[in-house]
Amino acid sequence: MRGPDAEHGFWSPLRDTVGAGSPQVLALIIDRRPAFLAGADPDLSLLTLPLGTASVLDQWAARILGGVDGALRVLPTFEASPAYAERLRGNTAFGACAVGAEELSLELRRAEPAECLVIVDPACWPLEGFDLESVLSPHPHFRGATHAVAIGADTERTQERVDCDHDGRVKRVERLYSRVSWPEAAEGGLFLTVAPARTVADVRFETLPELRSALAARGVLSRDQPIASDVVNLTESAGLLAVTERMLTNTRDTDPRLGFTVRAPGILEGLDANIAETARLIAPVIVFPGAVVEEDVRVIGPAVLGAGSRVGRGAVVAQSVLAPGAVVTRGATIRHCMAAGVCSANPTHPSSAVFVPMTPIGGYAPTESGSLVRGEGAGRRQAVHQAAKRAMDVMLSLLALVVLAPVFLVVAIALRLDSPGPLFFRHRRERKGGRDFWCLKFRTMVADADRMQRGLSEQNEVDGPQFKIDNDPRVTRVGRFLRATNLDELPQLLNVLLGQMSLVGPRPSPFRENQICVPWRRARLSVRPGITGLWQVCRGNRGQSDFNQWIYYDITYVRHFSIWLDLKILLTTLLTLGGKWSVPLSWIIPSRNRIAEAGVAAMPS
Repeated sequence: MRGPDAEHGFWSPLRDTVGAGSPQVLALIIDRRPAFLAGADPDLSLLTLPLGTASVLDQWAARILGGVDGALRVLPTFEASPAYAERLRGNTAFGACAVGAEELSLELRRAEPAECLVIVDPACWPLEGFDLESVLSPHPHFRGATHAVAIGADTERTQERVDCDHDGRVKRVERLYSRVSWPEAAEGGLFLTVAPARTVADVRFETLPELRSALAARGVLSRDQPIASDVVNLTESAGLLAVTERMLTNTRDTDPRLGFTVRAPGILEGLDANIAETARLIAPVIVFPGAVVEEDVRVIGPAVLGAGSRVGRGAVVAQSVLAPGAVVTRGATIRHCMAAGVCSANPTHPSSAVFVPMTPIGGYAPTESGSLVRGEGAGRRQAVHQAAKRAMDVMLSLLALVVLAPVFLVVAIALRLDSPGPLFFRHRRERKGGRDFWCLKFRTMVADADRMQRGLSEQNEVDGPQFKIDNDPRVTRVGRFLRATNLDELPQLLNVLLGQMSLVGPRPSPFRENQICVPWRRARLSVRPGITGLWQVCRGNRGQSDFNQWIYYDITYVRHFSIWLDLKILLTTLLTLGGKWSVPLSWIIPSRNRIAEAGVAAMPS
């Protein structure tokens, strides 16, 4: 048996990771009783709850074992009864059995030295999934413990830290990006641990953080493997409902081996479920085998009716999950909750922020009001413009490098004669997606310019993250000429040819500058940086405080991107000799309304 979402490719089967002929892998899943099951059947637990077209246990087992005849153990964190163990066996096709701490330790002591143990905490559900091979492959010969830690799907998310003095005055504001400082920016995302089986013997734990601490105290080598995924807590009703909605949103049909038939589009019915003809089900809905839906019932999806549950006549179940054996009494209304036991009214543990918003597929398209919405047609148009932009970058940069080869030679000779140091200045900048690259320029300063900048910081004449002073003592004689004519940027044609930059786009900046404004960072790193751009040809107040304009023009370029806009900016750059004077924004982007004109008018003078 396989879980209903195993084909989505979220997890690689464990047998594909460890390889054929490897020692048997023991999988251990922690189980617990969430607070919303209080008062319900004492043998119900998190693993026995329905999730999609299977139980939580089956969903995890399918993703870890992938159908392998492996050993699956369940470690309950509560006092388990024989009826609980029987319920576990009836909720999975993987031969799961409950074990106590002593029994587990005894089994682990007898494990072979090469055997590994995979421990899962099902309470932490990674929304974007993960590839188990990615947890193990970075260090295939590592024999310590590896802990999979979800750091969030948005690796550009930020946290702000404010440092104050003893009087409460702000000294510094620091932004932490998950991609750069993920150990500080991530919280509570440990959901899976892989460790040599013998190292876990005699360790008492109920959570994976406890296990990690215990192994470290024993001197077991360990490493954390960051996983780009958000996690939700399935022991909270909001988390369980959020994952349920995400799974049911993609429900179209099902594998008949799972025990369901398609009653209607988006509505799956267990083979021995009993649904009255007068009941009305609004997709997406999953009715598990053995569930009973009486006359005049309304079930509004996303909703799941667990195995053996019953919805009384005239009742309403809206966007909820019923645990196995749950009973909704006649005429009751259950809304936005995880229901267990006998429910005559909405349970006392309703969830807030129940559902995870689904992101539509497609590109951005402006509406008549000027706002942005997603649309499939806009996505196709943007893809065409992106392809045309890349083709133009390759052809023009290659042509320019051939034509300007003599200029490169002359500049190289002049730099050698003027001052000691390398011909090119290389600096780490961020490109599309926040990846680093070496941005090339002809060297225009003395060799130790970076060290000298600290002593000149008080003379900085511009705002924001930029640094600029008139008559900069670090600039060489040839460097002043290269800057005045913009010839220092010619080597960036190589960056364009390599696909790291574009001819047109936001100015390439290092991480230090990009972290100043988060929305600006997101916008400018959604496209390739450029040699020239909207800011270079339209900005006013040159040499003064124009950081706000820099942000405005970068975001405007991203919002209005097209191959025609790039051509206009290139032509304007040539006509203004590399942006020696400014042109009105309306010359390049004709305003359909007055928003853009108002934005430029608001720039500081």
